[in-house]
Formats: sequence, C-alpha cells, structure tokens
Amino acid sequence: MITSTLWDARYIVVDVETTGSDPTRHRIIEIACLVVEDGAVTERFVSLVNPHQPIPRSITELTGITNSMLVSAPEETEVFSRVAHLLTLPDAVFVAHNAAFDWKFLLNTFRRLGYSGTEAVPRLCTYRLARRLLPSTVRRKGLDGLIAYFDIPVSGRHRAEPDAQATVHILRHLLQYAIDRGIDTPLDLLRLQYAPFRRLRETLPKRLLHRLQMLPSNPGVYSFYDRRGRLLYVGKARNLGNRVRSHFSGDTPLCFRLPKHRIWNVLWEETPTELSALLREVELIWQGQPLANTVGRELETYAFVRLTLSEPFPRLCLTTELPDGGNEWLGPLPSHVLAAHLQQLLQRWYRLRPCTGELRNAPAEPACLYAALATCSAPCNGTTPALDYRQQALYLLQDATYNVHRWTQALFETIKQYAERWAFEQAAALRPLWRFLHRWAKSRLPLCLQACSFLLCIPTSLHRWELTCVISGSFRGAYLVSISFDRTGVRRFLTDCLERPRKLSWLDVAHLDVLSRWLAQNPHGGRLLLLPTAPSPEDVTEQLAELLLQPNHLSMGGQPQ
Repeated sequence: MITSTLWDARYIVVDVETTGSDPTRHRIIEIACLVVEDGAVTERFVSLVNPHQPIPRSITELTGITNSMLVSAPEETEVFSRVAHLLTLPDAVFVAHNAAFDWKFLLNTFRRLGYSGTEAVPRLCTYRLARRLLPSTVRRKGLDGLIAYFDIPVSGRHRAEPDAQATVHILRHLLQYAIDRGIDTPLDLLRLQYAPFRRLRETLPKRLLHRLQMLPSNPGVYSFYDRRGRLLYVGKARNLGNRVRSHFSGDTPLCFRLPKHRIWNVLWEETPTELSALLREVELIWQGQPLANTVGRELETYAFVRLTLSEPFPRLCLTTELPDGGNEWLGPLPSHVLAAHLQQLLQRWYRLRPCTGELRNAPAEPACLYAALATCSAPCNGTTPALDYRQQALYLLQDATYNVHRWTQALFETIKQYAERWAFEQAAALRPLWRFLHRWAKSRLPLCLQACSFLLCIPTSLHRWELTCVISGSFRGAYLVSISFDRTGVRRFLTDCLERPRKLSWLDVAHLDVLSRWLAQNPHGGRLLLLPTAPSPEDVTEQLAELLLQPNHLSMGGQPQ
C-alpha cells in the first residue's frame, strides 16, 4: 500500500516573538500557529500574549510590539491551551525555522502551565533541512536568506504571522526538494535533518563509480542489488544521475536502512515522465519486494465502500474485496479507518439503511431508532417507497462520480461544528478523511471506481505526449504520441485499451492512487479527458486530437457525456 506521503502529514508551523533570548527568564509575547495539510494552510491561530513583564526597547524596535499593546492581550492559559491542542492532534509535526529556539520557549511555557503530552511531538527545523537539501551555492540559509532565494513576498518581518507564513512557503519548497530525492515519509524527513554531511565517496569500487558516471539525467526508476543478485532497493527519480548519486553522499534516508557496502550493482530504466517513473516504481516494489523499501510492498490494505445496488433497498458496506457485478465501489481509500468513517457519514447524509437483514413492508410497525434520529429514511415500515429510496442511493452515486467536492464541504462543516462544541477528538478523527476527499476532489477524478475512466496526457521533453489510460479504475497502459498526433497509432492503442477485457487487480488500485495524488499536486501538469461509460475508440481519438492540438489550451477535459 502507498502510505502517507510528505504532503499528507499535518505540519504545525510556529513562530514566536519573545521578550528576550532566555526561555527560563523571558516570555512569549506573540505566537502564530499555521496548520498545513496537503500543502495548504487549513487553520490559522495568531495571538498576542500578556507576558506580565516589561518589553525591552530593542524588542519593540525590532517587532513593533509595545507594552501598551500587551496590557489587554490574552493570558498565557487562554492562548497556550489552544496551542497545546494543535500540537497534540494526530500525526502533528511541529515546524519552525531554527526550531530549537521556538521549541524551548514553548516547552518552558507548557511546563510552567502544567500541560503534559507535548514533549513527544516530532519537531522539524526548516533551517536544518535547508542545509541538507539545498545546493552549496545557497550560502545564507537563515529566514531572510531563504526568503530571498525562493523569492517569497513578505511584509511585516519580525512579527509572528508573517514569519510563520514565510516558513510555510519555505517548507513547501523543501518538501518538493525532499520528494525529488526520494524521501517518502515524514519519519524519513525528520531523520534527514540530523543526517551527517558527506561527499560522494571516491573510495567506492571502480565498478560502482563507473556505473554512477553512466547515469542519464532523465526521469526513471533505479534498483540496487547485492553481490548475490538480490534486490535491495527500488526508487524513482526526476533526474536519475542526481538522485542515485545522492544515495552515496550520506544525506538521504537510505543510509538509515541500507549500508552502502552491500550495494554491488545499480540498474536503471528511463521513463518519458516523472509520472511514469512513479507508476513503474510501484510495480517493481510490489513484484520484487526489495529489502530496504518500507513503502509499497503491501497493496491489499486499501479499502472501499460498496453500494449494493443489486438489492431492492441498497446499503453501504465496508469491503476489502475488489469489484464484482451489480454493485458500485467507492474508493480506493488508503485505510480501513477512513473507509469506515466515509461509510458512516454517507449513510447519515443520504439516509440509507445501516441494517443488513431482509426488509419487509410493515407499515403497522414503528420505525427503527435510526429513523427516529433522522439518519435513515425508514424503508422498513414503508415510510419511504422503494423507488424513492433507490433514488437516494442514485443521488449518492451521482455525487461520487461528479461532485466529490460537495462531500468535502459537508465534512468541513461537520468538523467545524465539532470544534465549536469543543469536541476536538471527534474533529481530529475526521480530519484525515477530509484531507483524502479534498485531495481526490482536486484530482477531478470520479470516486466511483466503475466510472473512473480517463486519459491523462503529459508533455515530455522530447516534444511528445505520454498518454496514460485508465478504464473503470484499471490501468491499461501508456503510449507516446508525437505533437503532430498520429491518429492511426492512437486509435490502435485506444482500441486495445477499451476492447480488451481485464480484471481489476490490487496493482491497478495502487496505480490509481498514484495517479490521483499526482493530479492533485500537479493541476496544470497535463490534460485530462474523462471518458463516458462505453467510449468508442474513434470518438475518443477525435476528442483527444481536439484537446491536444490546441496549443494554448491547458484546461482539463470536461465531464463524461
């Protein structure tokens, strides 16, 4: 299974302004906490704090914060109860530039106020990351230096919110640098900030040095093998040469999992685009089960929500089985927990029955508890006729196909209501599902698996298009077509994709997950053509030609007709 990536983590980006540099004697006078999920700021908490001690003139000159501004500011207990809640959310990672300074002040404040549970929060320092990820030509890696290097617009420096916002921008850039180096998980990123500095070993065997010099600068996948020919590690790269050589410089997570002396040989395979490298990497990891890979070795842990349209009164079921006839599958969802949350929410939103037994029309009997709670339309006692009830299920299926964004908005309102009632645990439990639905809505793909048929067209560096075809969630292959658009070759490729029967596999599910993530993170990286239920190769070829032969047309394809 493809587990949480760097973009899926919850980063709490923090910046503080203080009365001095000693965390035991001085106090925080302003704090900003920006919650970053899926690369976007989803929550923002900024507040002044009454320190009950005078502010030195040097601090006022630097920040513009005066004693009079803090007289009526909130007390520490009011401010830091909110900060402690944010830092103890599931999977939260504390982020700051020069994190040691901010964290020492926070930790001393928490201890003084008697808060517990914050000591174990993972901490990420963007200054340390910049030293290990950015090229040596970037000499100034302080906040001002990186603001200039990344050309980040900032107004009001040395105040908590502008500095925290600048750190968010820096974090986004550094995450992309880390992904380019093959860093997959937040745990690997946390380890990287403390990795030692090393240069490429000149003491490597000549055999390996020769192989490293042969590496191209194109996208692709690469594999490390030991002396016995056993597969040790598989990775993908935007630039094969830079990526593979970085493994031998000691600044990537591979050095924590695989001693370099075990690597006997390096093989690689070039791909037209980075996306095809991602798809090929999933295949090689699943097929070869390399020893050092921790992500992608198991694929059967995805889950679905099944809508049983084959029944007179359809219901929603949590399932880990692949699709069969007569029903509709919603997903794939990355975990069983997310699928269970989605099942419960959809049952309530569309008032579908949660019971599993056979229903009989018994109007004389009282409705069940779910009907009394208005979470079920009570088909059991005839309150809702069979046709009306089935229409509720079809509305759900229509939203899953064309309007996942509606679910994202509804779930956001549910989380907001929980938070307003101080039910923070319930709100935190639903946040991962909101992030998943938000990402899927950004990908513009149907969440109904059987309706998920599309062509994705990505320009390559060789003046060609790479066409990736998915039919009903099944990855059918890729094809390279010239800019001039060879209709005969494209029609032959589409005929093979559309007319060849193929059973959905777990590898197809993993491919679909990769494609949805790529589309969400690269909204303008290609052109997307959603396909109707029974597409004709000839009609699709003409639609594709119309889409690709418009030189300045970068918008995505429309809904299926």
